[in-house]
Amino acid sequence: MTGRWVRWLLSLARPPGRGDGPARLTILRHHRVYADGERPLYRLGVAESVLDRQLALLAEVGLAPVTVGEGLAHLASGRGGHCVALTFDDGYRDNVTRALPLLVRRGARATFYLTAGLIERREAPWWDVLAHALTSTRLTRLDGLLWAGPTGLDGETARRLALVRWLPAFRLPPRERVARLDALRSALGVTGTTPCELATWDEAAAVPRAGMEVGAHTMTHPHLSLLDPAGQHDEIAGSITLIRTRLGIACHGFAYPGGDHDRTTLRVVRDLGLTHAVTTHAGDNRPGADPHALRRRGFSEGACLDPAGRFSRRLALAEVDGAFDRMRRRRPEVAA
Repeated sequence: MTGRWVRWLLSLARPPGRGDGPARLTILRHHRVYADGERPLYRLGVAESVLDRQLALLAEVGLAPVTVGEGLAHLASGRGGHCVALTFDDGYRDNVTRALPLLVRRGARATFYLTAGLIERREAPWWDVLAHALTSTRLTRLDGLLWAGPTGLDGETARRLALVRWLPAFRLPPRERVARLDALRSALGVTGTTPCELATWDEAAAVPRAGMEVGAHTMTHPHLSLLDPAGQHDEIAGSITLIRTRLGIACHGFAYPGGDHDRTTLRVVRDLGLTHAVTTHAGDNRPGADPHALRRRGFSEGACLDPAGRFSRRLALAEVDGAFDRMRRRRPEVAA
């Protein structure tokens, strides 16, 4: 039985959550927003129509999303009730062209965390480089790379499986990760530059103009716990400074890339004066929660679609309410 079937069956016996009661803040996590029917090799997001259904449903039940800063203000206010904040990580162009218009039309708000250095250099994130290499290669099989092992690449399904299997192998310090990507691209016979699908600064400027919150997401999206203290500081402080320079706004929030952080990271974000930082650990946030270790729940298509692939109101609300948190492994994501 697949995880989707398990969640569907569990949702049948779970009454919908209520918006009253003690104060709590649910932070929902998104990355990309795809055109309906778009099928990238690495699907790191939701279809535009699914996001629209999510926003409509949340508004219908009185949980129209707010920014993380507004959600924290709700927790500090002393008022009870459930509040939902929405976030988008990385800074992809589709956040501006697809997500932002939907948010404005639905009267919703969100926080966007930008990977400032990659936006500045027009450089694709490492997982996009990996997906592009697998999409572009003409090989039907790869041998000779010890870390990868013999891998069949004949067809889209085989390449998707290879990508999922290889992602953990790139949890490396930046230089080692680049070297491994270069070696893989060479072995696959792939040349040229991976297209950068992140927003430009001119495009990203539409986010604060629309009244949304902008936060930092490092310069180059490293696994922060693999860096020394100086490296962590440069990645985090550099992104804050660059966003201020390019967009003319001060960042008050931060998202740990892939959720990865350690005690040094926590010290750095506090010392830099950031008011909040979000993780990828599922759960709700209550009054008194550490604002630099906020829990965040993914809100993927799989969390909203029933076994037949139809949007399920009951399933989506159960996900928002945390019905399936225990089913998920409590460890940082490998990518994004």
